[in-house]
Amino acid sequence: MGTKDKVRVAQIGIGSWSGVIANAVSRSTKLEMATCYSRSPERRAAFSARYGCDQEKSFEDVLKRSDVDGVLLTTPNNIHAEHALLAAEAGKHVYVEKPIANTMSDGRRMVAACRDAGVTLLVGHDMRRLAGFRKMKEMIDQGVIGKPVMVEANFSARLGFELTPDKWRYYGDDSGCPAGALMTMGIHHADTLAYYFGPVEKVFSFFSKLHITADVEDVEMTACRFTSGVLGHLGTTYASPRANWIRAYGTDGHLICTLGLPNLPFDEYLKVWSVVDKYTLLQLFGKGKDDLETIPLSIGDPILEEVDEFADCIRTGRRPETDGEGALAALAFIRAAIESSRTGAAVELKSL
Repeated sequence: MGTKDKVRVAQIGIGSWSGVIANAVSRSTKLEMATCYSRSPERRAAFSARYGCDQEKSFEDVLKRSDVDGVLLTTPNNIHAEHALLAAEAGKHVYVEKPIANTMSDGRRMVAACRDAGVTLLVGHDMRRLAGFRKMKEMIDQGVIGKPVMVEANFSARLGFELTPDKWRYYGDDSGCPAGALMTMGIHHADTLAYYFGPVEKVFSFFSKLHITADVEDVEMTACRFTSGVLGHLGTTYASPRANWIRAYGTDGHLICTLGLPNLPFDEYLKVWSVVDKYTLLQLFGKGKDDLETIPLSIGDPILEEVDEFADCIRTGRRPETDGEGALAALAFIRAAIESSRTGAAVELKSL
């Protein structure tokens, strides 16, 4: 283990979200950034200078270091499996940003490799950790809205207009980002809804390409049925201003959680994630009530919680909350939606 028993990690892939993760590591008392790697010498040099860590010329050089306990993968989706398998083989623990991978086969290989190597695999599904969404789960489980019957959710942003051919999300096949906004943003809510209501049984989805030039659909709508019988809807688009909300309906009321992040330039938008709970509003419309009741929320640090859990799992061997199996379930939702949009038929997730 690292200095003063801190877990020492390496940042792999230095794009926009890597800074959010690295900033959380800087706030942590459980981890420290040992080194970094990116294919771009300029990016890794800048990251090294900013975070006071070493830099490596190759991923293999990272894995050779005996003082690196785990890797933080914020790389393109299609190389998650390659890096995770190499890390597991080298005995390094793996944190990977969602989605676990673009394909179910790659995701399953990652889960198996980490399990067989006895290393932690934590997948960065951070949305469920926000104070409003955590409180929503607690209130649903307490029966505040009675018996759940239906849920609606949306996660959207105008990111599609910023996609250019030099960016991997521009491409809608498995080498890029299939399903576009649904894989990039909607998968967060696919994870959170399963956290609330259990496994999804079947989905039916429509995809459209309306306004962006990228080679990927820019609006998706998916209906789903949970094994419990609860029905759901998940919408997402790359072509509309930011929206992020979940509305859960029950026999005695409904809950609405809205994340109202400011419409800042993307680099500035990323900086709010250390205080993201300040922008969350949770409201209850109870049985027999005429008005929405605002539910008080604590202010947490969900990204810090996530990286700290990674450190705790490495130390103790316990299973992460957002583990590989859960990430496969969220990915299965997206892959089933892709298949449904292509075939015009409902798709059962167990068929994937």
